[in-house]
Amino acid sequence: ATPTQASGTASNTNTAADRTNLAYGKHLQDAEWFTNAAFLALNIWDRFDIFCTLGAANGYFKAGSAAFNLVGLIGVAGSDLNNQLPNVAITQGVVEFYTDTTFSWSVGARGALWECGCATLGAEFQYAQSNPKIEMLNVTSSPAQFVIHKPRGYKGTSSNFPLPLTAGTDTATDTKSATLKYHEWQVGLALSYRLNMLVPYIGVNWSRATYDAD
Repeated sequence: ATPTQASGTASNTNTAADRTNLAYGKHLQDAEWFTNAAFLALNIWDRFDIFCTLGAANGYFKAGSAAFNLVGLIGVAGSDLNNQLPNVAITQGVVEFYTDTTFSWSVGARGALWECGCATLGAEFQYAQSNPKIEMLNVTSSPAQFVIHKPRGYKGTSSNFPLPLTAGTDTATDTKSATLKYHEWQVGLALSYRLNMLVPYIGVNWSRATYDAD
């Protein structure tokens, strides 16, 4: 968030202040999701399929540091380090992270809603989910550049500033692995027409994927 005074000063590092949420309205620069899965289906009346997939997934994400509300502490006020608050927003940087490969699954249904001669109107619905851990976090910015393997963090009220002095070290306690909760819904509709051995079709697909960082 934007500091209340000039960046780099230490005049207000002990006083909490309401600040603008710089992450609001920011978008990811790149988001990639990879899945390898087996497909199982139950056919009903040769018209409908109820199916599921079981497999493994992993992802890669990249965005400007402002999208993650990256903040830092430059300079301190006084000699007490336990109550120091961030005093600068790091907006001119890039944050990347890679997830590990973990179990993923999906369930869905598809079928023929209407048939007339060689024409068929079909629909499909699918829901997918996976909860991978963050394998590597890479931050590149003017004040600092660092890479963290298997990052851990605080959750709930313990994540409020100021953080313990042991935060980010091997001696930190009450931390949890950084995880990502992936959910995706898909709905599709298509019209096909059989021409001997060929089946040309036209369709639309709507999907909504969410990634909740924990």
